[in-house]
Amino acid sequence: MRAAFYETPGAARDVLRVGDVPPDAPGPGMVQVRVAVSGVNPSDVKTRRGAGARANPWPRTIPHQDGAGVIEQVGAGVDASRIGQRVWLYECQLGRPNGTAAEMVTVPERLAVPLPDGVPMEVGASLGVPALTAWYCNEQIDAQPGRCVLVHGAVGAVGFYAAQMARLRGAEVLASVSNAEQARTALAAGIETAPRGADLPGAARQWLARRQREGFDAFIDLDFAGNLPCNLALAENGAQVAAYASDTDLNPALPVRELMRRNLRLSFLLVYTMPPVLKQRAIAQLTQWLADDSLHHAQVHAYALEDIADAHEAVETRRHVGKVLVSPA
Repeated sequence: MRAAFYETPGAARDVLRVGDVPPDAPGPGMVQVRVAVSGVNPSDVKTRRGAGARANPWPRTIPHQDGAGVIEQVGAGVDASRIGQRVWLYECQLGRPNGTAAEMVTVPERLAVPLPDGVPMEVGASLGVPALTAWYCNEQIDAQPGRCVLVHGAVGAVGFYAAQMARLRGAEVLASVSNAEQARTALAAGIETAPRGADLPGAARQWLARRQREGFDAFIDLDFAGNLPCNLALAENGAQVAAYASDTDLNPALPVRELMRRNLRLSFLLVYTMPPVLKQRAIAQLTQWLADDSLHHAQVHAYALEDIADAHEAVETRRHVGKVLVSPA
């Protein structure tokens, strides 16, 4: 099969190669999936650079956790009726050397989730890490009617889903954006926005005043360190912050007295260590939302397998707003 791979950590153009690699046969409890689309996440490029949060000890790695495709073979103990089933994939390279940047991937069958009819493969490949992270954030902050939630980064792969999911759970949501184009994208999904940066606190207070509120009950944050001053300024007493990244500073100094004064609750989360029972709840809810067509999905930016280095660089430089995908076919 054709696959992209690397054998040492490093820059995308230095280490990523495309060539023929033998596919893994599905053992007991496993399924082999012909990959239609492979999703690229920030954690994939960090792992390839050697800067990921997880060990990657294999002599050759086929990258990417997420994807979508069709089951071609099943191993012992797997219902043969799953052959031919359309599926979306998640965590395919977690604890294994071979991810979805290949024509075939073989994984435990629980990682191949049925994709409802009519949902494009590109959407299926966009779920995985972003959608599960977004659901986990909303679970951590207990998004529900009566709560006001500020989502930082409204049109990022995680933020776009997180803002919508908070609304679907009944919360009132404001989300930050960087420009007018992003605001239009968010508004089309029913998400109210405010400009990020120095103007965000003032715009957010106006939004809160219209609801006769003084602060937000919760924050979903893609940059804990960078946004902490803003969150402190806008937090209701007892508010909760769910942070899934802190790229500007992974070791920030915490203003403990101010956090204590506001009784803030901090939740830090990583989808790869999300408790399995919560992951299954998230997948069940996602399946229902997909079947009901309740979610808008981020714009996709597709690359050929041979251009995987470009795709990784696009994620690293944040070249696109939306989701970067690779097509192994």
